[in-house]
Amino acid sequence: MFRTLLSPVDGSPASEHALPMALAIAARAKATLHVALVHVPDAFGDTAAAHWADFDAEGKSHEETYLASLRRRLREVSESSIEVHHLEGIVEETLIGEVAQRNVDLVVISAHGWGYVSRAVMGSVSDYLMRHLPVPLLVVHAPPDASQNLARPVAVRRVLVPLDGSPLAESILPPARALGQLWQAEYRLLRVVAPPGSFWSWQSDAEAGKPHDRQSAAHDAATTYLDALAERLRHESLTVETSVQVAHNPAKAILDEAQAAACDLIAIATHGRGGLNRLLWGSVADKVIRGAATPVLVRSSS
Repeated sequence: MFRTLLSPVDGSPASEHALPMALAIAARAKATLHVALVHVPDAFGDTAAAHWADFDAEGKSHEETYLASLRRRLREVSESSIEVHHLEGIVEETLIGEVAQRNVDLVVISAHGWGYVSRAVMGSVSDYLMRHLPVPLLVVHAPPDASQNLARPVAVRRVLVPLDGSPLAESILPPARALGQLWQAEYRLLRVVAPPGSFWSWQSDAEAGKPHDRQSAAHDAATTYLDALAERLRHESLTVETSVQVAHNPAKAILDEAQAAACDLIAIATHGRGGLNRLLWGSVADKVIRGAATPVLVRSSS
């Protein structure tokens, strides 16, 4: 499924943190990896045009030097087909165009884990791509002390797939399956059930009978759903476990499950909402992506 990969960098050690994962996928899938740095031209008034043109040229020269060094380092640690590109334009739009032009199947990007306010004010390349890409996005969180160790070992042994019973949530299964199978990974399907009367259970106790009965019925329905889905996946020779958790906070439950089950990857679908909706209400997928200690494979419906 993954024949062509794209991994953006910006020249910083943190942006390179996703490259070992991209290299590992490229090697196992025998895919071509495109590494791209987008130069953003300086735009200033006409009175300073000459001065800023020189400044812009100097910036591009530094980027070329960096990319030449990165190209050498990548070749030292990988025998995969790797192409390094120096692009120009608005970062997000340029990367979206690159995905279309090169028929990219998967984008692998390092994220700094900005919160709501930073994202709302400054924007985020990974956040924009998550909401607009027509292909899956693999987000690898860079720690504050991220190094440039391109040979860092990478393995995906267990994949956690949170589901809510909807076709949207299940849309993450094909790319999650394709990625996990590169390592013969195990899969853990998770359904989080809301406690009676919680904000996201949609019904109050008065509307739907006794809380205990509702809780039991919801748990049983979730178990039946996951068991049926797991059985279908097992027919594809996959190793699949299931888990049903009861929690007020589904995002926290997902993150706790990933840690407790020693999962190396979380795969989750999202509606791709942005702007004020995300700022005010957030979304389970967004909170998982921001809070995960492991890489997150995300696919947007928009």
